[in-house]
Amino acid sequence: MSPSYSIRPEAAGDQAAIHDLVERAFAPMPFSDGDEQDLVDALRDAGDLALSLVAVSAQGTVIGHVGFSPVTIDHKACDWFQMAPVSVTPELQHQGIGSALIRAGIEQLRSAGAGGVAVVGNPVYYERFGFAVQDGLTPESERDLPYFRAQALAGDMPQGTLRYAPAFYGPQQ
Repeated sequence: MSPSYSIRPEAAGDQAAIHDLVERAFAPMPFSDGDEQDLVDALRDAGDLALSLVAVSAQGTVIGHVGFSPVTIDHKACDWFQMAPVSVTPELQHQGIGSALIRAGIEQLRSAGAGGVAVVGNPVYYERFGFAVQDGLTPESERDLPYFRAQALAGDMPQGTLRYAPAFYGPQQ
């Protein structure tokens, strides 16, 4: 049986639906700061939403989203990306939509020649997709360290401190 949704790049006109979806997806999460939807908007506004994929129902409703933004390692531009956030409409969570979005995004980045992807989140969940602790590659924020995982898509694993796109740090940085 094929899924009742498809995955495609974000299109013009999807922004409001993505904002609403991300807000609803993170609202019940105890770890949420409640501003994940604003992060997506800020990344997009800054031109740092390098890859933005949506899952769309057969009726055309946006039901899932994943975003990827460029990072630096030791303050140098590189071909690595941070995956965040991953969102699925609450009533459709735990049905494989988020997993499909993650896999599609990683595959598109791999096909485009990206060096790797990092993520901060539940290690048990993200390790299923090939993310792992990488000796010598750490996030800038110490509080992210227990939840930080990465995977190389091409080439060797870089060493150094990974810094997210500026939108992750708020307007002051």
